[in-house]
Amino acid sequence: MKRLAILALFLALPPHGPFATSALARVAQSAGAAPSSPDITLHASSNLVLVDVVALRAKDGLPDQALKREDFQVFDNGQPISIQTFDSGAQLTTRPVALWFVVLCNMKGYEKEASGLFAGRASLFSPALQDLGKQDTVGVAHWCDNGESKLDLTPTSNAEVAVSALERALAPAPDAHPTNRPGELALQKTLQLIVDATRSSEPPRLPVVVFLYGDWSAMPRSEADHFIDELLETSAIAFGLKDRRSPNMWFPIPAEQKEVAHYIATETGGQYLQVTPETYAEGLKEILRQLHFRYELGFQPQTLDGQRHKLRVELTKAAQAQHKGVRLRYRAAYVPVRHETK
Repeated sequence: MKRLAILALFLALPPHGPFATSALARVAQSAGAAPSSPDITLHASSNLVLVDVVALRAKDGLPDQALKREDFQVFDNGQPISIQTFDSGAQLTTRPVALWFVVLCNMKGYEKEASGLFAGRASLFSPALQDLGKQDTVGVAHWCDNGESKLDLTPTSNAEVAVSALERALAPAPDAHPTNRPGELALQKTLQLIVDATRSSEPPRLPVVVFLYGDWSAMPRSEADHFIDELLETSAIAFGLKDRRSPNMWFPIPAEQKEVAHYIATETGGQYLQVTPETYAEGLKEILRQLHFRYELGFQPQTLDGQRHKLRVELTKAAQAQHKGVRLRYRAAYVPVRHETK
């Protein structure tokens, strides 16, 4: 079995900077939304830790836009901690988004398992890209199993340019023969390029990776988590769009995590959506809706010990009574480290 390291979902914010099924019944969610059993690590690159939270109403799956600072509680390793900053997407005070399309080379014979089903259809995302905010940007990157990695387009506000770059990245790659380690290293290199590009962005943006990928993948859980520990220096959210025609990995894999991209998306507070060509745009619009109406909670860690701290975000009892059935999605953990200044 091909062991692809689908850990392509992590970017770093600039050093000074620190979602649910909607009414779109045609877009089926294939990854869990609840922040249960969190294990992924978030390394804070400054003393202020930002936690992006999406609050989804049970009645329609849409974001709840009426929550206030006093409605939230944050727990660091089970201990309550004071919320020092609060921003709301509904009030247009959250960071703009740096959206990255990330694809695996379109290899002959592996179109359904990888990203090939999206080839020739990049223009279907154009209507959704019109929903980008004025300061949002979109970029494109890819990796290949033969070791190739590349940023096809650094983030731009020009949606047409982004669509063209995405289509070029999805062009058939007959020489990208399926392998294991070269592809894993290529993916890691691509992520590092994305990290570097995101760190230099002004104003500071929330890095968001959207995989256009079937996710026929597996790798040891320990290796996946270690890779995440090394990459996450600040907040990042991973999403995925999987063409519904791609096969699912139903069988268990001893000592390995299957569908790694799904695993990463769930653990970072994002999600994987199953779509068809007719709903490609709707799937991306759903992702953007969740991002634009999220909340950002900031707090100062009580200690800079460099150890993994589990995060838990809850609504107060009063808020739960007023906003019945609201579910929260957020990243799972962080590692408090001292901000290095030049």
